[in-house]
Amino acid sequence: MSNRAQRRHQERIQKKQQKSPEFLSAGGVDNPNPDIEYREFIGIYDNSVPPSVCETFVRGYDEAVEKRTIIDPNPHGPLDKKDDAHYIWPLSSTIYPQPPVQEYFECLKNCFQHYMERYSFDFYGPIFNDVFKIHKVQETEGYHMWHYENNKAEQMDRILVYMTYLQVPEEGGETEFLHQSMRINPIVGRTLIWPAYFTHMHRGNAPLKGEKMYVTGWFSGGRMLNDVPGK
Repeated sequence: MSNRAQRRHQERIQKKQQKSPEFLSAGGVDNPNPDIEYREFIGIYDNSVPPSVCETFVRGYDEAVEKRTIIDPNPHGPLDKKDDAHYIWPLSSTIYPQPPVQEYFECLKNCFQHYMERYSFDFYGPIFNDVFKIHKVQETEGYHMWHYENNKAEQMDRILVYMTYLQVPEEGGETEFLHQSMRINPIVGRTLIWPAYFTHMHRGNAPLKGEKMYVTGWFSGGRMLNDVPGK
């Protein structure tokens, strides 16, 4: 590590030590000082995405389903889970035009920067976030298997995972982490960020009353130029 990189690293550590251990307050795009909590390397960012952006995502998805204009399907064939999921490439998506996606990415960038600062995390190279997924989970359904996000060779470039709740049920629908013995309640506009590795195996618990919709994706590094995102 160069002297300049070492100085940057030390400066981040000093800033982290000056803050309270678990809670921060941060601004963002049209979001009034979201509360931020850190537990077991899981960042929990409340009010990180404005309700209007969440509503735009939900409305756009429902309209695309109704009009049968979705052509961004999961490229791996039938899902081994009971929910609807579609990969979205923001520059060519048939569901969402670029402006609302760009606004969401600005909110997400704010969360990401705080996560990097909180854990003094440096990555010397480009980090990609060029594809994400939309999940709509019906009542009593969902992906209940324990899993983590880089358990295949073509997924090893995934470093961090993010998730934002767009629509939440009245009961159930928690995101549960196995090794942390932790369940996180879904709240509209709440964003989670956590490591993509086996240390953070997780699953989505079934909505018991109502539906759940969320966006999820990955911050990835080390990708070759001919790699296909979203695998």
